[in-house]
Amino acid sequence: MLRRASLLALILAAAACATAPQPQDPEAVALAYASAGRFAEAAREVEVAVRERPEDADLRRQAGRIQSQAGNLPRAVEHLEMAIHLGPREPESWIALGEVETRRRNPRDAYVAYRRAVELAPRDVRAVSGLALSADSLGFDEEADFAYARWAELERELDPGAAPPTRPQRPRH
Repeated sequence: MLRRASLLALILAAAACATAPQPQDPEAVALAYASAGRFAEAAREVEVAVRERPEDADLRRQAGRIQSQAGNLPRAVEHLEMAIHLGPREPESWIALGEVETRRRNPRDAYVAYRRAVELAPRDVRAVSGLALSADSLGFDEEADFAYARWAELERELDPGAAPPTRPQRPRH
């Protein structure tokens, strides 16, 4: 009887070990935190994931987004620049970099990123609108005019009834 009880205890212990929760993927944890609006925790977890997979361009792009949401803009730029290094022809990395540089109030760097994004994805509304706004802020009037016109064209294709984007008024010298 004691032997049976010991054997039963061993079987139950083995079953408990087999169903014990396994550590989750840090990227999945980071995404769960980010979707819950807990960006500081998401930023911490995404850094763990990046240490495990430093050469993963998609993960670096995700890390850039999460760090940006957490307000860690310099770290976001580092991740996005590495994503670009790993996958230079991926327009989403360039767009995300342009967005972060805009938030950092670096219009020249944002302009360069958006310009590259438009070269890679000329029909991407985010890239074209970013280029229009950044070129305009730098006083590149001819390029801004072209980008605003392209942006309006893309918006009409997406929603024919929508009002086209308008160029903000600024003093011209």
